[in-house]
Amino acid sequence: MSAALLVPDSGPLIALARVALLDLPALLYGQVLVPAVVWDEVLRRPPEQERVCLQAALAAGKLKIEPEPRSPAQPLQDARLGAGERAAIALARLRNAQVLIDERRARRAAADAGLLVVGTVGLLVRGRQLGLVGPVRPIIDALRRSGYHLGDALTARALCELGE
Repeated sequence: MSAALLVPDSGPLIALARVALLDLPALLYGQVLVPAVVWDEVLRRPPEQERVCLQAALAAGKLKIEPEPRSPAQPLQDARLGAGERAAIALARLRNAQVLIDERRARRAAADAGLLVVGTVGLLVRGRQLGLVGPVRPIIDALRRSGYHLGDALTARALCELGE
C-alpha cells in the first residue's frame, strides 16, 4: 500500500477486532491513527472479547488515538455520513493518509475528497498476498456469521483474486 499512515473508521476496526486481526493494519501501514470519535464509537458497546482486543491493540501501540482536528481542511458536505466517517475522512485529509472505510457512501465521499480508500476485504487480501494472514475465506465467513456486512460481489472478486 502506498500511504505510510492509515486512518480507520469504526466499522473496519470492529470487524478486525471480531476476528482478532487488529495487528494487520499496523503491519501493512506502520502507523494507524484512530480519530477519538471513532474510538468512542468502537468502545460504545462491544462484546468483552472485542473490547479486550481493541484495548490490547492500543496498549501495544498498534493503534494511536488522535484528537479531532481543530478545523478540518475542508468540511464534508454530505450530512448522511456518520460522525466517525466524517472524522476519519477529515483526519486522513489532514495527515495525507489512506482511509479504511467499508460503508459505500463514505467510501465515495473519501474518494471524492481525493483520498486513497481501502476496505476490510482489501486489507485482508493484501495481508494474504504478503503472507501476513492465512486463507481469507474463513475470515470472511466468520465476519458474516458475526453480522458484519460484506458485499457478495466484492468478496467473490477478492476470493477469486486469491484463488480461494
